[in-house]
Order: sequence, then structure tokens, then C-alpha cells
Amino acid sequence: MQNPPGVAGHDWLIRASPRTARPDDAACPTHRRTAMRPLLVADPAVPYSRPPREEFGFGPLFTALDLVEHNGWPVERVREELRATRGPFQGWGAPVHPAHLAWTAHALEHYVAARTREQAAAVEAGLPETKPVKQPWTWRTSRTDAPDARGARQYEHTVWGRMYVSADGRVRDLWLPSMGRAKTDRPDAELGAVAQVMAFGAPTPRRKQRAQPPPTETDSTCLPDLVRVFDVGCADGSMEELLSAGSAEASQRFRDDAAPAFVTAATEPGVRPGESCVDCKAIAGCTDLKRAPRLWGGRPPALARPRRSVSVWDLRLHAECPAQYHLVRRLHLNDLSAEDRGARRGRAVDAWLDAEHAERPVRGCRDREIPGPTAVQARAGLDDTSAREAAGMLAEHRLLCPLNGLDAGEQVLVQHRVTAYVPELDIVVLAVPDLVYTHRGRWIWRETKTSARPLWERDSLLHTYPQLALGVLLFHAGALGDDPRRSWVELEHLREARGESRLERIDPGRAKTVDEARAVIAGLAQPLLDDTAYEPRTGRHCHGCQARTWCRPGSAYVTDHPRPSSPAPQTPPRGDAPPHA
Repeated sequence: MQNPPGVAGHDWLIRASPRTARPDDAACPTHRRTAMRPLLVADPAVPYSRPPREEFGFGPLFTALDLVEHNGWPVERVREELRATRGPFQGWGAPVHPAHLAWTAHALEHYVAARTREQAAAVEAGLPETKPVKQPWTWRTSRTDAPDARGARQYEHTVWGRMYVSADGRVRDLWLPSMGRAKTDRPDAELGAVAQVMAFGAPTPRRKQRAQPPPTETDSTCLPDLVRVFDVGCADGSMEELLSAGSAEASQRFRDDAAPAFVTAATEPGVRPGESCVDCKAIAGCTDLKRAPRLWGGRPPALARPRRSVSVWDLRLHAECPAQYHLVRRLHLNDLSAEDRGARRGRAVDAWLDAEHAERPVRGCRDREIPGPTAVQARAGLDDTSAREAAGMLAEHRLLCPLNGLDAGEQVLVQHRVTAYVPELDIVVLAVPDLVYTHRGRWIWRETKTSARPLWERDSLLHTYPQLALGVLLFHAGALGDDPRRSWVELEHLREARGESRLERIDPGRAKTVDEARAVIAGLAQPLLDDTAYEPRTGRHCHGCQARTWCRPGSAYVTDHPRPSSPAPQTPPRGDAPPHA
């Protein structure tokens, strides 16, 4: 298989992890194909740089578990070490944020307690105890001289997680941590990939990146009779058994579920710009990714760091609290706190409109029956008050729906990802407007917001809703449509009361509008790009922060400032978050 532009090296080794087998409609085929070939590298080469804060959420936890499981440290001693850490934990990785260290201590206790409960139950059921494994399991085929249909001469299949084996080798366990609750819905293809490595893999020493793999297959002389996979929730200590299988069933799962997914990932052609661009080796040669130099006129940060993505929600969250941006958006910490009522209502309205706008043939909402509170409540699970408010907003939308009277030949894209690359900043910009559509050759970007409050007249729309400003800049850069003078950015502001909703239009072809949009985005983006500490900034937002449990300043603020009685906040942007690990 020919290497895509922008990469160099050898493609005869294919390495597959269970994550590669997960279905992902947003993933770029070229990125997945090159990522599975570890001997391919970016051309020109990308120099290594380390982020200013540890960005692998489970990294410190795995280091802590190594101390407990392999070094024999008591949990309390590890907790003390976490409390005393200022910088990298045990000298591993980048400096760890204080709230990340606190989360690690919390997760460590939950994990160890869950393992203890499960092992006691297993012994009671007649199964042997399992002990920690230092070297991860890998299932490697022997190297051949002739490449196969995919150009491969050797395959390596790996697993990630915490691995355990009984003293006689008869039972192997894999524990997969989740940030929140234990997952119960990992895809069959992922579990099939895990089962194969667990049943037929062997402990494998880690080797340096891009080092040549050995020519022989892994030594699998001591194979288990039973492999089990558990998922553990680090936020609450919940635990679910996802798989319990013998070698025959593991092989069958791999053949039926995982192998087809791996073949697709290793061979699928095409390019799909999006979040995949952040880690893609082929970005230098990709012509489908829109380049947008000086999109807002930002300057590169003084400290070199790995490529990353930026969305409007990132920018707004960082402006609110840098710590919340780092902990929630980058690390995905989750204390399982409930979403506030206004956000739930907004998401219900958004989901309803998305479903109707995605129907084909296209039909405007003016021609649809107005949903009542009972129907909204049944579909979205809202409380009575929220369901009534949502129904009122959906009724208001009928007259503002952009699809009313739209010709059948026009394009209508729901939750369409718009991606651009700012080369001088090495930033991938991601935006997901609620709706983009064409009307007589004009591209129109529609954002829909629900709110209990009227629009604030004293501030400009671009300052109030930076996603509109980003839409203006992306139109101006040609990321959607070729001529910004033939485009619109629209805000549909929905309220419950009849006649109080509004539709506002912004012209991205006006120089004054573009200048204002650049000022808005630059004012939000530059502090984020320059930040290396992600210090907490307390305020009303602390009440809804999913990482507040582990943030001392945020917890103190909430204690000293009980939640005020106020109208529900406007709905946040959707769809621009990176995939959880």
C-alpha cells in the first residue's frame, strides 16, 4: 500500500490496539491507517515536545498502582506521596496539576477497593487469585518475507489497562479504568480484540519508539483457560465484568467482531478532517485539511508543545477557569455531578431539532405538528417545568426554522464538523455549528441557543457568542464555501414565551465584522495558548464544575457561596469535545 503524502518510512509492521477497533464515524481513515503502522513517521519530522502539565488522565494513577502492586507500598504511603508531589509524580511525565493529583488519590482508593472485593468474590467462587503483571501482553505473528494484501509482513496486537494472572497461569484478568462510572457498553469489536490478546498474548518488554520488532512471534507456551475483563469506575468505585471466556470463544470473538474492524482501519482510503488531525502523521501532505494562516492573528506560545485542538467551548471554559479547562476538557475528570436543569433542557431542544432537521427529504418545521410537554418529557426525560419550557421553545422555532420553504436540491448538514489548521500556531480549529445549509448559492451557518433571559442589548453578538465570531473567521478563511460575501452567520435565540425569540444575521463579508471577530477570538485564544499552569479561577461556574470535588479553591468557593437562585444558564456549545479516553 502506497504511503500517503507527508509520511516516510516502512509500512510492513501493523500494530493494532483494541481502541482501533472501536466504531468511529468521525475518525479520519488516513490517520487510522498510518497510526497502525508505527514504522511510518511524519515527513518533515515533528520535533518532540512535552506539554506543560500531564495530559494523560490515567498516567499518575498507573504510576501509583505500580507502587502498590509491584513495589509493595501501602495505599496510604502512596497517598502521602501524591499529597507531597510538586511537579511530576515519581519523576514520571510532565508536572501534574494539584487537582489531578487529588483525583489520582481518590481513584487509587476506589480501584484498590474494587479489586479487593472482586478477588474475594472470585476466591469464594473457586477461582484462583490473580497477581499483577509487570510486562504487558502482546500477540505477535511471525515475520514473513512476502507482504500480504495489506502490505504487512508482521502484526502486533496490544492491550492497555492493568493486567493480572494466576500463579498457575490458568486465569488472566484485564482491568480497564473509566473516569466516571464503570462502562457497560464497550463495543463488541473492542472486546474481541482484547480477548484475543488476553488468550494468546505473552508478556512483552517495552521497546523504544520505532525500534525494529523481533522477527519471531510471541512465546505463548503458557496459555490461560479463562480470560476476564473488568471495567472499573474511578469516580465511584463501580465495577462491571465485561467478558469471561475461554480461548475458543476468544478466537471466535476476534474473528467475528475485531478482525473485520481491523481490516477496515488498516485499509480504508479517504480523508476526514477533524479531531484526528491533532495526532496525524500525514498532516503536512494533507490537501483536504483547510489551511487558515493567521486566522485570528495569534502568536505562537513561548513554550513549544504538542499540536492540539481548540474549539469555542475550550476558549470559553478557559476564560472562565483555566483549571476547569485542563481538568475537564483535557483530562476528562468527572465527579458524576448532575447537569443543571437549563443545560438538560437545552440539550433536549437541540436533540429534537437535530432529529427533525436530519430527516430526508428535507421538511421545514412549520409543516410539523407542535410537540407538547408530554411528548418532550417522554423522549427527553425532563421534569414537568423543563418539558413545558422546551415545548414552548420548539413551538417558537417553527416560524424561525431555516428549512421552511427550502428547495429540495439545497444542502442541509446537521452538526457538521468544520475544521481548519493554523500552521504558525500548530493548532487544529474545530467547530460544529448546529446547522449549515445552502440557499440559492449562499452558505448559511445557524447556531441555535435556548435561554431563560432575553438577549443582552449592550454587548455585541460576537462577544456574547464567540462561536458566531469563529464562524465569521472560518467563512472568511474559506473553510466553508468559497465566497464569504455570499454567506451568513445566524443566531436563533429561543425563549419559552411566545413572540420573544429572535433571529439575528451577521455578514461575514464585512471587513468591520471580520476585525471584531478576530479581536474576540484572539482575546480568548492567546491566554489559553500561553497558559502553562492552569490555575483555578473561582466563581459561580464552580457550582457546575465536574472536577470541583478535587479542586480545593473551587470547593471552598462553593462552601462560602451557596448556589444563588437565578434563571438557568444558556446551553453550551455541543459536539466540539475530544473523544474520551
